[in-house]
Amino acid sequence: MTFGRGHLVLVVGPSGAGKDTLIDYARAQLQSDPSFHFVRRIITRPPSIGENHESIGVEEFQRRASAGRFALHWHAHGLFYGIPAVVEDHLDRGIVVVANGSRAVVPLARQRYPQLCVINVTAPVEVLSERLKGRGRESESSLKQRLARDVTAIEEINVLQIENAGCVNVAGDRFVDALRACGQLRTITSSPHV
Repeated sequence: MTFGRGHLVLVVGPSGAGKDTLIDYARAQLQSDPSFHFVRRIITRPPSIGENHESIGVEEFQRRASAGRFALHWHAHGLFYGIPAVVEDHLDRGIVVVANGSRAVVPLARQRYPQLCVINVTAPVEVLSERLKGRGRESESSLKQRLARDVTAIEEINVLQIENAGCVNVAGDRFVDALRACGQLRTITSSPHV
């Protein structure tokens, strides 16, 4: 008996909810577990504190998108974001792949990845505002735009809601538990997945 295809876990939520913080927390907690892979996103934004992403220009991003080098990609807040296609290799090996995503890409992700797990990270608007101001990446108008977006929970089935408003280890432990639960959902097959 071997495990079948792994699960893609898409971590979504409003800017400032602490998605990267929870992902970093889980990465540290699960670093010795080879059944988890944490994706390094590709973004058309210069490197910044708070996320270890690959920074590329718009032209290069579009070239990669045209060449099919993204499993998923989207545009938000004037930037392009991508999850590299190499995640397919991890999924084929039965690994749980964790990626910081976007609520807007969830419908497409559900079509492409029937075993998708979605975790929606939320926080009260006051907390989001403080965190966004602390990052120092947004102008005042950009900050207002981000906060004006709908920050309510995704009202879909099979979406886990995690509020990340207090101590990081409380939400972090719940997040790690959710990732382990996704790992338990992997289908057991009688022959190796090809």
